[in-house]
Amino acid sequence: MRLVGQMAARLARRRLATLRRHAGSPGEPQQELLLRLMDRMARTAFGRQHGLAGVRTPGDLAAAVPLQDYASMAPWWERARRGEPDVTWPGPVRFWAISSGTTAGEKYLPVTGATIASSRRGGFDALVPHLAAGGGDLFDGKLLFLGGSTALRRDGPVFVGDNTGIMALHVPRCLSSWHTPHASIRAIPDWEAKIAAAAAQTAAEDLRLLAGVPSWIVMFGEAVLAHCRAQGRDVTTLAEVWPNLRLFVHGGVTFAPYRTRVLELVGQDLRCTDTYSASEGGMLAVQDTRDDPAMLPLLDRGAFFEFVPLDELGAASPRRFAADRIEPGVDYAVAVTTDAGIVSYLLGDVVRFTQRDPLRLVFAGRTAQSLNAFGEHVSGGELERGVAAAASATEAVVSEFAVTVSYPTADEPMGCHCYLIEFHREPSDLHLFARLLDESLRRGNEDYATHRSYGLRAPVVEAVPPGLFTAWLRRHGKLGGQHKMPRVLDADGARELRGIALLP
Repeated sequence: MRLVGQMAARLARRRLATLRRHAGSPGEPQQELLLRLMDRMARTAFGRQHGLAGVRTPGDLAAAVPLQDYASMAPWWERARRGEPDVTWPGPVRFWAISSGTTAGEKYLPVTGATIASSRRGGFDALVPHLAAGGGDLFDGKLLFLGGSTALRRDGPVFVGDNTGIMALHVPRCLSSWHTPHASIRAIPDWEAKIAAAAAQTAAEDLRLLAGVPSWIVMFGEAVLAHCRAQGRDVTTLAEVWPNLRLFVHGGVTFAPYRTRVLELVGQDLRCTDTYSASEGGMLAVQDTRDDPAMLPLLDRGAFFEFVPLDELGAASPRRFAADRIEPGVDYAVAVTTDAGIVSYLLGDVVRFTQRDPLRLVFAGRTAQSLNAFGEHVSGGELERGVAAAASATEAVVSEFAVTVSYPTADEPMGCHCYLIEFHREPSDLHLFARLLDESLRRGNEDYATHRSYGLRAPVVEAVPPGLFTAWLRRHGKLGGQHKMPRVLDADGARELRGIALLP
Protein backbone atom coordinates (compact mmCIF):
# COMPACT_ATOMS: atom_id res chain seq x y z
CA MET A 1 0.00 0.00 0.00
CA ARG A 2 2.95 2.33 0.54
CA LEU A 3 3.55 2.49 -3.23
CA VAL A 4 -0.09 3.50 -3.74
CA GLY A 5 0.32 6.30 -1.19
CA GLN A 6 3.48 7.56 -2.85
CA MET A 7 1.81 7.61 -6.26
CA ALA A 8 -1.25 9.38 -4.82
CA ALA A 9 0.96 12.00 -3.17
CA ARG A 10 2.73 12.74 -6.47
CA LEU A 11 -0.58 13.08 -8.30
CA ALA A 12 -1.89 15.28 -5.50
CA ARG A 13 1.06 17.69 -5.69
CA ARG A 14 0.48 18.16 -9.41
CA ARG A 15 -3.24 18.56 -8.94
CA LEU A 16 -2.81 21.10 -6.13
CA ALA A 17 -0.54 23.19 -8.35
CA THR A 18 -3.21 23.06 -11.08
CA LEU A 19 -5.97 24.10 -8.67
CA ARG A 20 -3.97 27.09 -7.48
CA ARG A 21 -2.96 28.07 -11.01
CA HIS A 22 -6.58 27.98 -12.14
CA ALA A 23 -7.66 29.97 -9.08
CA GLY A 24 -5.10 32.60 -10.04
CA SER A 25 -6.53 32.88 -13.55
CA PRO A 26 -10.11 31.56 -13.38
CA GLY A 27 -11.35 32.88 -16.71
CA GLU A 28 -9.60 30.32 -18.90
CA PRO A 29 -10.65 27.03 -17.24
CA GLN A 30 -14.21 28.29 -16.76
CA GLN A 31 -14.48 29.40 -20.40
CA GLU A 32 -13.25 26.00 -21.61
CA LEU A 33 -15.73 24.24 -19.34
CA LEU A 34 -18.62 26.45 -20.48
CA LEU A 35 -17.94 25.59 -24.12
CA ARG A 36 -17.81 21.86 -23.36
CA LEU A 37 -21.09 22.00 -21.45
CA MET A 38 -22.85 24.02 -24.15
CA ASP A 39 -21.66 21.63 -26.85
CA ARG A 40 -23.12 18.68 -24.89
CA MET A 41 -26.44 20.41 -24.13
CA ALA A 42 -27.01 22.25 -27.42
CA ARG A 43 -29.06 19.45 -29.02
CA THR A 44 -31.21 18.66 -26.00
CA ALA A 45 -34.80 19.88 -25.78
CA PHE A 46 -33.79 22.55 -23.27
CA GLY A 47 -30.75 23.49 -25.35
CA ARG A 48 -32.77 23.95 -28.56
CA GLN A 49 -35.43 26.04 -26.84
CA HIS A 50 -32.84 28.34 -25.28
CA GLY A 51 -30.39 28.50 -28.17
CA LEU A 52 -27.46 27.00 -26.27
CA ALA A 53 -25.64 26.28 -29.54
CA GLY A 54 -25.01 30.01 -29.79
CA VAL A 55 -23.71 30.42 -26.24
CA ARG A 56 -19.95 30.95 -26.32
CA THR A 57 -19.35 33.38 -23.46
CA PRO A 58 -20.74 34.04 -19.95
CA GLY A 59 -22.56 37.06 -21.39
CA ASP A 60 -24.21 34.86 -24.02
CA LEU A 61 -25.38 32.49 -21.30
CA ALA A 62 -26.90 35.32 -19.26
CA ALA A 63 -28.73 36.57 -22.37
CA ALA A 64 -30.00 33.12 -23.36
CA VAL A 65 -31.11 31.63 -20.03
CA PRO A 66 -32.71 33.48 -17.11
CA LEU A 67 -31.65 32.42 -13.65
CA GLN A 68 -33.34 29.12 -12.86
CA ASP A 69 -34.63 27.50 -9.69
CA TYR A 70 -36.22 24.15 -8.94
CA ALA A 71 -39.69 25.33 -9.89
CA SER A 72 -38.57 26.40 -13.37
CA MET A 73 -36.46 23.27 -14.01
CA ALA A 74 -38.87 20.71 -12.50
CA PRO A 75 -41.10 20.35 -15.63
CA TRP A 76 -38.05 19.52 -17.72
CA TRP A 77 -36.69 17.08 -15.17
CA GLU A 78 -40.06 15.41 -14.75
CA ARG A 79 -39.94 14.51 -18.44
CA ALA A 80 -36.47 13.04 -18.04
CA ARG A 81 -37.48 11.15 -14.89
CA ARG A 82 -40.26 9.46 -16.85
CA GLY A 83 -37.57 8.11 -19.19
CA GLU A 84 -37.51 10.67 -22.00
CA PRO A 85 -33.93 11.06 -23.31
CA ASP A 86 -32.17 14.26 -24.37
CA VAL A 87 -34.25 16.63 -22.26
CA THR A 88 -31.56 18.72 -20.54
CA TRP A 89 -28.60 16.34 -21.00
CA PRO A 90 -27.82 13.90 -23.85
CA GLY A 91 -29.34 10.46 -23.41
CA PRO A 92 -31.49 9.12 -20.57
CA VAL A 93 -30.78 9.96 -16.93
CA ARG A 94 -30.93 6.76 -14.86
CA PHE A 95 -30.20 8.14 -11.38
CA TRP A 96 -32.07 10.84 -9.46
CA ALA A 97 -31.08 12.26 -6.11
CA ILE A 98 -33.78 13.15 -3.62
CA SER A 99 -32.91 16.39 -1.89
CA SER A 100 -35.27 17.23 0.97
CA GLY A 101 -33.22 20.26 1.86
CA THR A 102 -33.58 22.91 4.50
CA THR A 103 -35.06 25.52 2.18
CA ALA A 104 -37.55 23.57 0.09
CA GLY A 105 -39.61 20.40 -0.01
CA GLU A 106 -38.57 17.16 -1.66
CA LYS A 107 -36.70 17.72 -4.91
CA TYR A 108 -35.60 15.24 -7.59
CA LEU A 109 -32.23 16.19 -9.06
CA PRO A 110 -30.60 14.53 -12.08
CA VAL A 111 -27.38 12.56 -11.63
CA THR A 112 -25.84 11.78 -15.02
CA GLY A 113 -22.92 9.53 -15.82
CA ALA A 114 -20.85 12.68 -16.37
CA THR A 115 -21.87 13.93 -12.92
CA ILE A 116 -20.73 10.69 -11.31
CA ALA A 117 -17.36 10.93 -13.07
CA SER A 118 -16.92 14.58 -12.02
CA SER A 119 -17.87 13.72 -8.43
CA ARG A 120 -15.26 10.97 -8.32
CA ARG A 121 -12.59 13.42 -9.39
CA GLY A 122 -13.93 16.02 -6.97
CA GLY A 123 -13.70 13.46 -4.18
CA PHE A 124 -10.01 13.06 -4.93
CA ASP A 125 -9.62 16.85 -4.91
CA ALA A 126 -10.90 16.88 -1.32
CA LEU A 127 -7.94 14.66 -0.35
CA VAL A 128 -5.38 16.52 -2.48
CA PRO A 129 -4.16 19.09 0.10
CA HIS A 130 -3.47 16.40 2.71
CA LEU A 131 -1.91 13.98 0.24
CA ALA A 132 0.27 16.71 -1.25
CA ALA A 133 1.59 17.52 2.22
CA GLY A 134 2.90 13.96 2.59
CA GLY A 135 -0.28 12.22 3.70
CA GLY A 136 -0.02 9.21 1.42
CA ASP A 137 -0.18 6.89 4.44
CA LEU A 138 -3.96 7.34 4.32
CA PHE A 139 -3.92 4.32 2.03
CA ASP A 140 -2.23 2.17 4.67
CA GLY A 141 -5.57 1.99 6.48
CA LYS A 142 -9.29 2.52 5.97
CA LEU A 143 -11.22 5.56 4.72
CA LEU A 144 -14.71 6.22 6.10
CA PHE A 145 -17.28 8.23 4.14
CA LEU A 146 -20.48 8.62 6.14
CA GLY A 147 -23.39 9.25 3.80
CA GLY A 148 -26.88 8.17 2.84
CA SER A 149 -28.16 4.71 2.03
CA THR A 150 -26.99 2.98 -1.13
CA ALA A 151 -30.33 1.15 -1.32
CA LEU A 152 -32.05 3.00 -4.16
CA ARG A 153 -35.75 2.94 -4.99
CA ARG A 154 -36.88 1.89 -8.46
CA ASP A 155 -39.24 4.51 -9.91
CA GLY A 156 -40.31 3.34 -13.35
CA PRO A 157 -37.26 3.53 -15.64
CA VAL A 158 -35.02 5.30 -13.10
CA PHE A 159 -33.45 4.83 -9.65
CA VAL A 160 -34.02 7.34 -6.85
CA GLY A 161 -32.11 7.83 -3.62
CA ASP A 162 -29.77 9.94 -1.52
CA ASN A 163 -27.06 11.67 -3.57
CA THR A 164 -24.25 10.42 -1.32
CA GLY A 165 -25.67 6.91 -1.58
CA ILE A 166 -25.67 7.10 -5.37
CA MET A 167 -22.05 8.23 -5.34
CA ALA A 168 -21.07 5.46 -2.91
CA LEU A 169 -22.49 2.91 -5.36
CA HIS A 170 -20.10 4.19 -8.01
CA VAL A 171 -16.83 4.10 -6.09
CA PRO A 172 -14.26 2.58 -8.48
CA ARG A 173 -13.76 -1.10 -7.75
CA CYS A 174 -10.02 -0.60 -7.42
CA LEU A 175 -10.64 1.72 -4.44
CA SER A 176 -13.34 -0.33 -2.69
CA SER A 177 -10.85 -2.20 -0.49
CA TRP A 178 -10.03 1.06 1.32
CA HIS A 179 -13.62 2.10 1.92
CA THR A 180 -15.49 1.38 5.11
CA PRO A 181 -18.06 0.51 6.40
CA HIS A 182 -19.04 -2.61 4.50
CA ALA A 183 -21.44 -2.29 1.56
CA SER A 184 -24.20 -4.06 3.51
CA ILE A 185 -23.97 -1.39 6.21
CA ARG A 186 -23.93 1.48 3.69
CA ALA A 187 -27.24 0.12 2.34
CA ILE A 188 -29.04 0.32 5.72
CA PRO A 189 -31.79 2.97 5.32
CA ASP A 190 -32.34 3.64 9.03
CA TRP A 191 -29.70 6.19 10.07
CA GLU A 192 -29.41 5.24 13.72
CA ALA A 193 -29.17 1.53 12.85
CA LYS A 194 -26.51 2.36 10.27
CA ILE A 195 -24.53 4.40 12.82
CA ALA A 196 -24.61 1.53 15.33
CA ALA A 197 -23.53 -1.06 12.74
CA ALA A 198 -20.80 1.18 11.31
CA ALA A 199 -19.48 1.90 14.80
CA ALA A 200 -19.27 -1.80 15.63
CA GLN A 201 -17.38 -2.61 12.43
CA THR A 202 -14.97 0.30 12.30
CA ALA A 203 -14.04 0.21 16.00
CA ALA A 204 -11.74 -2.70 15.15
CA GLU A 205 -10.23 -1.14 12.01
CA ASP A 206 -7.25 1.11 11.35
CA LEU A 207 -9.16 4.21 10.33
CA ARG A 208 -7.16 7.01 8.69
CA LEU A 209 -9.91 9.30 7.31
CA LEU A 210 -13.34 10.49 8.42
CA ALA A 211 -15.57 12.29 5.92
CA GLY A 212 -19.08 13.65 6.40
CA VAL A 213 -21.29 16.39 7.82
CA PRO A 214 -19.78 17.49 11.18
CA SER A 215 -22.92 16.93 13.26
CA TRP A 216 -23.29 13.35 12.01
CA ILE A 217 -19.60 12.60 12.43
CA VAL A 218 -19.91 13.68 16.07
CA MET A 219 -22.86 11.32 16.51
CA PHE A 220 -20.88 8.53 14.86
CA GLY A 221 -17.79 9.17 17.00
CA GLU A 222 -19.83 9.07 20.18
CA ALA A 223 -21.39 5.79 19.04
CA VAL A 224 -17.92 4.33 18.46
CA LEU A 225 -16.78 5.26 21.97
CA ALA A 226 -19.99 3.86 23.46
CA HIS A 227 -19.50 0.58 21.56
CA CYS A 228 -15.89 0.28 22.70
CA ARG A 229 -16.84 0.87 26.34
CA ALA A 230 -19.61 -1.72 26.10
CA GLN A 231 -16.91 -4.15 24.91
CA GLY A 232 -14.82 -3.40 27.99
CA ARG A 233 -12.35 -1.00 26.36
CA ASP A 234 -11.37 1.95 28.55
CA VAL A 235 -11.35 4.75 25.95
CA THR A 236 -12.20 8.43 26.19
CA THR A 237 -11.17 9.70 22.73
CA LEU A 238 -11.20 8.43 19.17
CA ALA A 239 -7.40 8.67 19.08
CA GLU A 240 -7.33 5.71 21.47
CA VAL A 241 -9.49 3.75 19.03
CA TRP A 242 -7.81 4.98 15.83
CA PRO A 243 -4.29 6.22 16.65
CA ASN A 244 -3.53 6.71 12.94
CA LEU A 245 -6.55 8.94 12.23
CA ARG A 246 -5.13 12.01 10.47
CA LEU A 247 -7.78 13.66 8.30
CA PHE A 248 -11.37 14.85 8.66
CA VAL A 249 -13.02 16.03 5.43
CA HIS A 250 -16.21 17.91 6.20
CA GLY A 251 -18.81 20.07 4.52
CA GLY A 252 -22.46 20.96 4.40
CA VAL A 253 -22.31 23.54 7.20
CA THR A 254 -19.84 26.07 8.54
CA PHE A 255 -17.38 24.05 10.64
CA ALA A 256 -16.56 26.69 13.26
CA PRO A 257 -19.40 25.87 15.72
CA TYR A 258 -18.45 22.18 15.69
CA ARG A 259 -14.65 22.44 15.68
CA THR A 260 -14.10 22.31 19.44
CA ARG A 261 -16.38 19.31 19.93
CA VAL A 262 -14.80 17.39 17.03
CA LEU A 263 -11.23 18.01 18.22
CA GLU A 264 -12.10 17.09 21.82
CA LEU A 265 -13.77 13.92 20.59
CA VAL A 266 -10.74 12.94 18.51
CA GLY A 267 -8.19 13.89 21.17
CA GLN A 268 -5.16 14.39 18.91
CA ASP A 269 -3.91 16.59 16.09
CA LEU A 270 -6.16 16.21 13.08
CA ARG A 271 -6.17 17.98 9.74
CA CYS A 272 -9.67 19.32 9.07
CA THR A 273 -10.36 20.05 5.41
CA ASP A 274 -13.48 22.03 4.59
CA THR A 275 -15.32 21.42 1.34
CA TYR A 276 -18.22 23.05 -0.43
CA SER A 277 -20.49 20.77 -2.41
CA ALA A 278 -24.08 20.56 -3.61
CA SER A 279 -26.29 17.77 -4.91
CA GLU A 280 -26.82 19.91 -8.01
CA GLY A 281 -23.14 20.54 -8.66
CA GLY A 282 -20.95 17.98 -6.93
CA MET A 283 -17.72 19.13 -5.27
CA LEU A 284 -17.38 22.87 -5.84
CA ALA A 285 -14.51 24.04 -3.62
CA VAL A 286 -11.82 22.64 -1.29
CA GLN A 287 -9.79 24.18 1.53
CA ASP A 288 -6.15 23.92 0.47
CA THR A 289 -4.26 25.24 3.52
CA ARG A 290 -4.56 24.40 7.20
CA ASP A 291 -4.29 27.97 8.48
CA ASP A 292 -6.89 29.56 6.18
CA PRO A 293 -10.49 28.27 6.17
CA ALA A 294 -11.16 29.76 2.73
CA MET A 295 -11.45 27.32 -0.18
CA LEU A 296 -10.20 27.12 -3.76
CA PRO A 297 -13.09 26.77 -6.25
CA LEU A 298 -12.84 23.74 -8.53
CA LEU A 299 -12.95 25.53 -11.87
CA ASP A 300 -12.28 22.66 -14.27
CA ARG A 301 -14.54 19.88 -13.01
CA GLY A 302 -18.27 19.85 -13.75
CA ALA A 303 -19.64 23.26 -12.70
CA PHE A 304 -19.55 26.61 -14.49
CA PHE A 305 -20.16 29.33 -11.91
CA GLU A 306 -22.16 32.53 -12.00
CA PHE A 307 -22.21 34.80 -8.95
CA VAL A 308 -25.14 37.11 -8.26
CA PRO A 309 -24.74 39.91 -5.70
CA LEU A 310 -27.02 38.89 -2.87
CA ASP A 311 -28.65 42.30 -2.59
CA GLU A 312 -29.68 42.05 -6.28
CA LEU A 313 -31.19 38.58 -6.08
CA GLY A 314 -34.79 39.81 -6.11
CA ALA A 315 -34.21 42.37 -8.87
CA ALA A 316 -35.74 42.06 -12.33
CA SER A 317 -32.31 41.78 -14.00
CA PRO A 318 -29.65 40.97 -11.41
CA ARG A 319 -26.05 41.11 -12.53
CA ARG A 320 -24.33 37.75 -13.06
CA PHE A 321 -20.56 37.65 -12.68
CA ALA A 322 -18.22 34.96 -13.93
CA ALA A 323 -15.45 33.79 -11.58
CA ASP A 324 -12.88 36.18 -13.04
CA ARG A 325 -15.08 39.23 -12.32
CA ILE A 326 -15.96 38.84 -8.66
CA GLU A 327 -14.97 41.24 -5.88
CA PRO A 328 -13.75 40.14 -2.43
CA GLY A 329 -15.97 40.91 0.53
CA VAL A 330 -19.27 40.79 -1.40
CA ASP A 331 -21.93 38.20 -0.58
CA TYR A 332 -22.92 36.34 -3.75
CA ALA A 333 -25.71 33.88 -4.47
CA VAL A 334 -24.30 30.96 -6.45
CA ALA A 335 -25.72 29.75 -9.77
CA VAL A 336 -24.22 26.78 -11.61
CA THR A 337 -24.36 25.19 -15.03
CA THR A 338 -23.29 21.57 -14.73
CA ASP A 339 -22.81 18.22 -16.42
CA ALA A 340 -26.07 17.08 -14.77
CA GLY A 341 -27.97 19.13 -17.35
CA ILE A 342 -28.49 22.05 -14.98
CA VAL A 343 -28.27 25.56 -16.46
CA SER A 344 -27.86 28.85 -14.56
CA TYR A 345 -29.44 27.21 -11.52
CA LEU A 346 -29.49 29.05 -8.19
CA LEU A 347 -28.32 26.67 -5.50
CA GLY A 348 -29.69 28.74 -2.63
CA ASP A 349 -26.15 29.14 -1.29
CA VAL A 350 -24.27 32.30 -0.42
CA VAL A 351 -20.48 32.59 -0.69
CA ARG A 352 -18.02 35.38 -0.02
CA PHE A 353 -14.60 35.64 -1.65
CA THR A 354 -11.71 36.48 0.64
CA GLN A 355 -9.17 37.15 -2.11
CA ARG A 356 -8.71 37.10 -5.88
CA ASP A 357 -5.19 35.76 -6.51
CA PRO A 358 -5.63 32.92 -6.01
CA LEU A 359 -9.40 32.97 -5.80
CA ARG A 360 -10.64 31.74 -2.42
CA LEU A 361 -14.13 31.70 -0.94
CA VAL A 362 -15.98 30.88 2.25
CA PHE A 363 -19.48 29.48 2.55
CA ALA A 364 -21.64 32.28 3.98
CA GLY A 365 -24.99 30.54 4.41
CA ARG A 366 -28.24 29.95 2.57
CA THR A 367 -30.30 32.58 0.79
CA ALA A 368 -33.44 31.39 2.58
CA GLN A 369 -31.75 31.07 5.97
CA SER A 370 -30.94 34.64 6.84
CA LEU A 371 -32.44 36.85 9.51
CA ASN A 372 -34.00 39.98 8.15
CA ALA A 373 -37.11 40.48 10.27
CA PHE A 374 -36.16 44.08 11.06
CA GLY A 375 -33.80 45.00 8.20
CA GLU A 376 -30.72 43.60 9.97
CA HIS A 377 -29.63 41.29 7.08
CA VAL A 378 -27.76 38.63 9.09
CA SER A 379 -26.68 35.62 7.01
CA GLY A 380 -26.56 32.03 8.22
CA GLY A 381 -22.78 32.14 8.02
CA GLU A 382 -22.68 35.19 10.28
CA LEU A 383 -24.91 33.43 12.80
CA GLU A 384 -22.52 30.47 12.83
CA ARG A 385 -19.45 32.64 13.22
CA GLY A 386 -21.09 34.59 16.05
CA VAL A 387 -21.98 31.42 17.96
CA ALA A 388 -18.49 30.02 17.39
CA ALA A 389 -16.84 33.23 18.66
CA ALA A 390 -18.96 33.27 21.83
CA ALA A 391 -18.31 29.58 22.45
CA SER A 392 -14.56 30.03 22.06
CA ALA A 393 -14.47 33.00 24.43
CA THR A 394 -16.51 31.23 27.14
CA GLU A 395 -14.96 27.75 26.67
CA ALA A 396 -18.39 26.39 25.81
CA VAL A 397 -18.92 23.56 23.33
CA VAL A 398 -21.94 23.77 21.03
CA SER A 399 -23.56 20.61 19.70
CA GLU A 400 -26.24 22.26 17.54
CA PHE A 401 -28.30 25.42 17.34
CA ALA A 402 -31.04 27.30 15.53
CA VAL A 403 -32.30 30.89 15.66
CA THR A 404 -35.80 32.28 15.66
CA VAL A 405 -37.28 35.77 15.87
CA SER A 406 -39.20 37.21 18.79
CA TYR A 407 -41.38 39.96 17.34
CA PRO A 408 -42.52 43.11 19.18
CA THR A 409 -45.58 42.82 21.39
CA ALA A 410 -47.67 45.22 23.42
CA ASP A 411 -45.56 44.37 26.45
CA GLU A 412 -42.22 44.41 24.60
CA PRO A 413 -42.05 47.01 21.80
CA MET A 414 -38.66 45.81 20.49
CA GLY A 415 -38.01 42.44 18.88
CA CYS A 416 -34.93 40.25 19.20
CA HIS A 417 -33.22 37.12 17.96
CA CYS A 418 -33.57 34.04 20.14
CA TYR A 419 -30.83 31.39 19.92
CA LEU A 420 -31.89 27.86 20.81
CA ILE A 421 -28.60 26.12 21.58
CA GLU A 422 -27.82 22.55 22.60
CA PHE A 423 -24.53 22.63 24.48
CA HIS A 424 -22.16 19.73 24.96
CA ARG A 425 -20.51 21.96 27.56
CA GLU A 426 -22.61 24.90 28.71
CA PRO A 427 -20.97 28.26 29.47
CA SER A 428 -20.98 29.32 33.10
CA ASP A 429 -22.84 32.50 32.17
CA LEU A 430 -25.45 32.43 29.36
CA HIS A 431 -25.83 36.21 29.52
CA LEU A 432 -22.10 36.65 28.86
CA PHE A 433 -22.35 34.18 25.98
CA ALA A 434 -25.22 36.22 24.49
CA ARG A 435 -23.30 39.48 24.92
CA LEU A 436 -20.19 38.13 23.18
CA LEU A 437 -22.31 36.72 20.35
CA ASP A 438 -23.96 40.11 19.96
CA GLU A 439 -20.60 41.89 19.89
CA SER A 440 -19.29 39.52 17.22
CA LEU A 441 -22.29 40.21 14.98
CA ARG A 442 -22.01 43.96 15.53
CA ARG A 443 -18.37 43.95 14.47
CA GLY A 444 -19.05 42.00 11.30
CA ASN A 445 -22.38 43.40 10.12
CA GLU A 446 -23.07 47.11 9.82
CA ASP A 447 -26.82 46.67 9.27
CA TYR A 448 -27.11 44.58 12.40
CA ALA A 449 -25.09 47.08 14.42
CA THR A 450 -27.30 49.94 13.21
CA HIS A 451 -30.54 48.16 14.11
CA ARG A 452 -29.17 47.13 17.49
CA SER A 453 -28.74 50.81 18.28
CA TYR A 454 -32.43 51.64 17.97
CA GLY A 455 -34.82 48.87 16.89
CA LEU A 456 -33.50 45.49 17.98
CA ARG A 457 -32.85 44.46 21.56
CA ALA A 458 -30.03 42.19 22.65
CA PRO A 459 -30.22 38.54 21.60
CA VAL A 460 -31.50 35.90 24.00
CA VAL A 461 -29.75 32.54 24.41
CA GLU A 462 -31.87 29.59 25.49
CA ALA A 463 -30.10 26.33 26.41
CA VAL A 464 -32.17 23.36 25.24
CA PRO A 465 -32.02 19.71 26.40
CA PRO A 466 -29.54 17.24 24.87
CA GLY A 467 -30.87 15.33 21.89
CA LEU A 468 -33.55 17.90 21.05
CA PHE A 469 -32.32 18.68 17.55
CA THR A 470 -31.84 15.00 16.74
CA ALA A 471 -35.44 14.41 17.82
CA TRP A 472 -36.62 17.27 15.58
CA LEU A 473 -34.73 15.87 12.59
CA ARG A 474 -36.03 12.37 13.29
CA ARG A 475 -39.61 13.68 13.37
CA HIS A 476 -39.05 15.31 9.97
CA GLY A 477 -37.37 12.25 8.43
CA LYS A 478 -34.05 14.07 8.09
CA LEU A 479 -31.66 12.00 10.15
CA GLY A 480 -28.32 11.43 8.49
CA GLY A 481 -26.88 11.74 5.02
CA GLN A 482 -26.68 15.31 3.78
CA HIS A 483 -29.51 16.59 5.96
CA LYS A 484 -28.73 19.51 8.25
CA MET A 485 -30.62 21.38 10.92
CA PRO A 486 -32.05 24.64 9.56
CA ARG A 487 -30.22 27.58 11.09
CA VAL A 488 -33.31 29.80 11.04
CA LEU A 489 -36.72 28.61 12.25
CA ASP A 490 -40.00 30.40 11.76
CA ALA A 491 -42.45 30.73 14.63
CA ASP A 492 -44.10 27.36 13.93
CA GLY A 493 -40.76 25.58 13.73
CA ALA A 494 -39.55 27.11 16.98
CA ARG A 495 -42.84 26.26 18.68
CA GLU A 496 -42.52 22.65 17.52
CA LEU A 497 -38.92 22.43 18.72
CA ARG A 498 -39.81 23.76 22.15
CA GLY A 499 -42.77 21.37 22.24
CA ILE A 500 -40.46 18.40 21.76
CA ALA A 501 -38.48 19.56 24.76
CA LEU A 502 -41.63 19.47 26.88
CA LEU A 503 -42.56 15.90 25.93
CA PRO A 504 -42.03 13.27 28.66
